[in-house]
Amino acid sequence: MTTHPCVQDDFLQTLVKDQTTVNVFLVNGIRLSGQLAGFDQFAVLLESGPGVQLVFKHAISTVMPVDGRGSGTRPDRRTDG
Repeated sequence: MTTHPCVQDDFLQTLVKDQTTVNVFLVNGIRLSGQLAGFDQFAVLLESGPGVQLVFKHAISTVMPVDGRGSGTRPDRRTDG
């Protein structure tokens, strides 16, 4: 079986590396805004204003860059050959 990159990890890592401002929509409809400081298997760290929030992934419905496009390239569209 071949290994495939984890789309979620690649997407989140790009947002962390580029310090992209994001909107995080929770399953209950609440919108949180800030920059992702880090993540693991179960949670993301969201920096906004003077503080950092630990948001559990099971409560997140959508993560979207504020500019609406996202940064970097899609993992399924490699340009390296």
